[in-house]
Amino acid sequence: MSKPEVKVERLQLPRAFVGCSVQTSEKDMFADAPKLAKRLGAVKEKVRERKMPVVTAVISDEPAEDGSYRYFTGDEVEPGAEPVRRALASAEGLEATEVPAGTLVALVPVRVGTQATLPLRIASARRAFYEDWLPKSGYGSSAALGFRDVELYHYRKRRFRRATKMVLELMFLIEPAEA
Repeated sequence: MSKPEVKVERLQLPRAFVGCSVQTSEKDMFADAPKLAKRLGAVKEKVRERKMPVVTAVISDEPAEDGSYRYFTGDEVEPGAEPVRRALASAEGLEATEVPAGTLVALVPVRVGTQATLPLRIASARRAFYEDWLPKSGYGSSAALGFRDVELYHYRKRRFRRATKMVLELMFLIEPAEA
């Protein structure tokens, strides 16, 4: 397991995401995720105030006692109450999640590779962050927003081709460790 490349920063501006969620569990996740993606895909292009280039967030809330949790996916929109309100009004069934300005985050890039290996790369990056970097960093994990991390998928057009390039970054919510 390689040492994760970690950049710590305090968000200067809030990060707002508008999309859809489903209440799921570890047992039902693989059946629920494609349904959620289809639901979001049906309304995604209607969402106003989306930031360009597109950044899609995937967030899993902390599990409840019964093991169920909210699984959210949505696109980044312009921050602020009014842009988020307009984005939510774009289509029925949308909801918003925000990471407020001032939140301390650790950003970890993940090499995308192929779609087949992406879940393994994400799991390895999370494990390296939580097991290797975090205990030695002077920071602790924060679930103050109801979740500990966000998968950020950045979609960018390649310069000389029409293909879209995906860049993945994990954003971990952290706080200074208590002495």
